[in-house]
Amino acid sequence: MSKRRLEGEQTKKHIINKAKILFAQKGYAGTSIEDICAAAECSKGSIYYHFKNKEELFLYLAEQTFKESWEQWEKISSQCESVTEKLYGFDDYFVSTLQRPLNKAGEEFISRVGADSEIGQKFFAIMNNFMKDFEKLVSKGISKGEFKKEDPKELAFIILSFYSGLSDSYLFMDKEAMKRLFQKGTTLLLQGISNSKET
Repeated sequence: MSKRRLEGEQTKKHIINKAKILFAQKGYAGTSIEDICAAAECSKGSIYYHFKNKEELFLYLAEQTFKESWEQWEKISSQCESVTEKLYGFDDYFVSTLQRPLNKAGEEFISRVGADSEIGQKFFAIMNNFMKDFEKLVSKGISKGEFKKEDPKELAFIILSFYSGLSDSYLFMDKEAMKRLFQKGTTLLLQGISNSKET
């Protein structure tokens, strides 16, 4: 990689890192290109060289966040033998890496751009890729006889929605208390989907 290209990639990463902090702090609508320029100490030209507009920047950020998160999770989960263990590991990882304010910015992003817009569909495609990865995990649990024979897509959606709902607990407790809550929630969840009487 040439020096110029390397510097360009470093600038892009720097912009994304600063934008990520701002979107989490101020929300999608509350963060302007000017804000990102000030935080990244760069010109608008630098941002527009890498991204068409703020929408494209946020979309790239979302894609990178989901991709890096799943890759990190796969490294952790490779140490677990059963899918049941992986699910317990996932709830701990979910809390440890929880970025609720950024998730809220994603919800705001969709409400702004519209779910049926081209960029809205791209955003949902990113989320669907994450869902498919989690669906594979659930399918493995079913095929190994750990989970009941349910529709893996529906079951994956139920589990992730369950964790998403529990994540609102960040308003009322610290992360250690949240981890205990998620562990208990996972135990109760597994009692419902487990293929055996014991979890």
